[in-house]
Amino acid sequence: MRSLIVLAALAVTVAFAQDNCYINDSGFTCCNKELEASMKGAMGGGDLLGSADAIQKGAEGSLGGKFETVVALDDFAYKSHFKEGKSCKIEKNGQYALAWQP
Repeated sequence: MRSLIVLAALAVTVAFAQDNCYINDSGFTCCNKELEASMKGAMGGGDLLGSADAIQKGAEGSLGGKFETVVALDDFAYKSHFKEGKSCKIEKNGQYALAWQP
């Protein structure tokens, strides 16, 4: 059983390395440092819709193309297909945000 756990951890590490993904300071998967920085800079205040709009506009302005965003007050699970590694989930001040380029 122990070797199975080690193999699973290695498979995850290999998948992250191939996609340039990493676990960020919030403990979530992120695949683009510029997107993560843009998201952190855009989040603030208690307005979820305002945060989502600011993240989307910031990501589209700095990285180009269209982005989708989700912001919530509680953690959530997701599965997404994203383009060229442009996907990131973070937590800041009790808000959880996900942005990706479809």
